[in-house]
Amino acid sequence: MTGERTSEKECAQAGPQEVSLAEAIEAVQRMLVPLRQGEFSEKIGKISVYVQSSAKARDAKSLSNFIRFAHLNLDAVLMQALEVLVWRPRLASKTDEQKKAVALQKTFDRLENPAKAMLEHFQSSSDPLNKYLVAGPWGHEYLRKRKVDLEDYDRELCKMLGCQDTEAGRIVRSYASLNRSIDELQIRARM
Repeated sequence: MTGERTSEKECAQAGPQEVSLAEAIEAVQRMLVPLRQGEFSEKIGKISVYVQSSAKARDAKSLSNFIRFAHLNLDAVLMQALEVLVWRPRLASKTDEQKKAVALQKTFDRLENPAKAMLEHFQSSSDPLNKYLVAGPWGHEYLRKRKVDLEDYDRELCKMLGCQDTEAGRIVRSYASLNRSIDELQIRARM
């Protein structure tokens, strides 16, 4: 409680730019609180520390570093959550995985809406390696490279996996909005 009052007092004394940044930091912190549970708690805590530290950045380089570290930890917690949610076939070698990934990429590169096609492929495929690639880290990285917003994809994927209310499912579903909110910190700090 005292920390909140101090924060409000600081906001009242700060200029518009600082208030805007403080509001953005508070928004990210509110998003992180429900995710700080179980095996993901440590990495979520690191994201929180880097976000909080961005308010105290002395220059643009420090700010960029704090934001970059927050993103790196957010990406790491997403990968950890995906590893929990999506079963990886034990018999598949790295070579098999790479060959399938190249074939899937060629297929999805031709499509205008790869996220929808990937969800359909996940649902219809009987190949466990295809399912793992599409729903796991490779699929998320592919969609990011294609500049696809992951929010709808992750929501639908979690529904298909039946994991919306698990710790890992909440991490996956929150990833896109957290990523945007952390980006917003950098934008507001530069205003």
